[in-house]
Amino acid sequence: MLRRVFLALPLALACLAGGCNSPTLPLPPPALPSVQAATDPGKVHLTSTNGAEANAVIVIINTNPAVPGDKNVGGATADVNGSWSTDVYATNGDALEISQEFGTTKSAPVRFVVQLK
Repeated sequence: MLRRVFLALPLALACLAGGCNSPTLPLPPPALPSVQAATDPGKVHLTSTNGAEANAVIVIINTNPAVPGDKNVGGATADVNGSWSTDVYATNGDALEISQEFGTTKSAPVRFVVQLK
């Protein structure tokens, strides 16, 4: 009986060591935010409640080629609950791509069109 335990021990340790090297799951895209007009003209206010990983960096890109390069990227940092908000340069009809980064992992972007009511 004791011999079987000693024979099984290296196999169990090898399985545990292999589990540490398994790839991590990909980071999902953040949830779509709500959109409102911002107080600054030419901007919109984006808000997401619990829609991202805790403490993730949120990256927002306006894909409208008419938006200048120094204004087409915005971002925020999610709080411990994954909530965030920010103002970005965008108008009705602009397509925004939003992704999140956590550590060295980046999500695929989620794309949506700004539609102000």
